[in-house]
Amino acid sequence: MFEQQSIVAERETDVEAEVHSLESLLQPLATAPVAPSNAGFQLPRKLWIAMLGCYATFFAAIALATGGSGAARFAIIVSVLYTAMYFGLARIGACQAGPEGRSPLDEGKKLSTWTGMMDKNAVYSQVLIVPVAVALFGIAILFITLAIPVSG
Repeated sequence: MFEQQSIVAERETDVEAEVHSLESLLQPLATAPVAPSNAGFQLPRKLWIAMLGCYATFFAAIALATGGSGAARFAIIVSVLYTAMYFGLARIGACQAGPEGRSPLDEGKKLSTWTGMMDKNAVYSQVLIVPVAVALFGIAILFITLAIPVSG
């Protein structure tokens, strides 16, 4: 009677050991990184206003530079609508998560990003570099069109 119990016990430990070794084989070698919780954009309101101001400056300069051409105005209006859709869709998406808290940059803290902490100057320069370049491009086109006399 005791011999049968020891055989059953040995089989149970063998099965447990085998299951454990199979489980270790089935475990992934590495797991994909998990994104942090979505805390929203966390960009200050002033930054959004500056970005929109840059695009408004670009469109105004281009509208003045093209004179009164109907085709140019149509293209500018379509571009303004695309820009409004771009920022509007981002706004709608951001509002889906509920009200966003105050930006850490407004509180004098650093902004946490995927690549590390960023101070206010780094955030502003990285976010505004393209909009400022676009606005300056529009202003440059306006100055060029005003400097070159139109011969008719």
